[in-house]
Amino acid sequence: MTLFFNVTDAVGMAPNHGITRTERQLAQALVGRADIAFVAVDGGRALRVDEGDVVAAIERAVPEATPIVERFGIDPPSRPPIQSMRTSLRRSMRAPAEERRPTQPAALRSEDVLVSVGLDWVHDVIDLARRHRYGAGGRYIGFCYDLIPIDHPEWLFPPDPDGFRRHLGAVVSTANRVVCISEHTRTDLLRHFPDVDPDAVAVLRLGADAAVAHEPRHDAFAASLFDGEPFAIYCATIDRRKNHQLLYRVVKEWARSGRPGNVAFVGRLGSGVDDLIDCLRHDPLVAGRVVHVTNCDDAHLGALYRRAAIAVYPSLYEGWGLGVTEALAHATPCVVASGSSLEEAGLGVCEVLHPLRTGQWADVVGDFLVDPPMLAPFDLPTWADAADELVRLATT
Repeated sequence: MTLFFNVTDAVGMAPNHGITRTERQLAQALVGRADIAFVAVDGGRALRVDEGDVVAAIERAVPEATPIVERFGIDPPSRPPIQSMRTSLRRSMRAPAEERRPTQPAALRSEDVLVSVGLDWVHDVIDLARRHRYGAGGRYIGFCYDLIPIDHPEWLFPPDPDGFRRHLGAVVSTANRVVCISEHTRTDLLRHFPDVDPDAVAVLRLGADAAVAHEPRHDAFAASLFDGEPFAIYCATIDRRKNHQLLYRVVKEWARSGRPGNVAFVGRLGSGVDDLIDCLRHDPLVAGRVVHVTNCDDAHLGALYRRAAIAVYPSLYEGWGLGVTEALAHATPCVVASGSSLEEAGLGVCEVLHPLRTGQWADVVGDFLVDPPMLAPFDLPTWADAADELVRLATT
């Protein structure tokens, strides 16, 4: 038996965040293991990818970078190009390099397992999965991150709730097992697809390996953001769903009450936030208190986590919340929003607040900036743990 792991997105050109980051981390954790092979899907065909090419592609996808910083209200606008979801998906489907494009078909046998955890609704994975399960009699393991496109199409651009529902319906009707990334996502999946056998829907806890090593120059960068003053960090695409608006109101409240406090936004610009960015750039009350960092590699991000007094994650909805667990991996305490899976990602050691109650966030985060809380002991999941569990779920 061979477990064929789909790396179509991992070896592509998609930005290293969210779903693609998960696929890359799991692929990296599976490299070198017995009975594991890698494939890319092209036109409904499975093509073999050498594990050396998988490692090389992942290394190319996360190069060292020079962060771009804009201190709202202080620096001139330095907005990077906004990438739409459609643009990102087109990038993810490109081959990483002409000389590394896979061409050798992979022969999946009846005893083999196909596992796919990527952006499957933009590839032909489901056609391959159907042929493998119903034609060859093999096993197919599908993945579900969240049901946001169905429950909250207003948060996406362009929205396609019907297309996503059709895709997810095809996954649950084809897969021997559907793996969800949180108990919250599993509950949502079973709510929308009540005829699915609950025993065929499992939960995989994503990993967050220990803090990334960084150098003094990375520490110096982190210390320079607010001239040594304490700050909170929010690592997430600036998008309407992520609820950065709450933190803007929090900073305004601090300023009105004469209270110190700064916030660093780390992530790309998404959709639906033009008004927020304009406010941050032109509101003198918050000038210099909010910084936006883009083009940030893992070493710089690790230094920012270490320097931050507190991490915050007020998102209105998450299927898991990688940023929360990765903050904890750097020993940075975190405040998260209630209402989705963020409490699970917080591993039981994070303060939980309602995502719309500005006063609570202003008080709690403001207090923590002055006196950061001590983290209670917790069991940090690793990507190796996640890969072990994925193999177990796929083969039993």
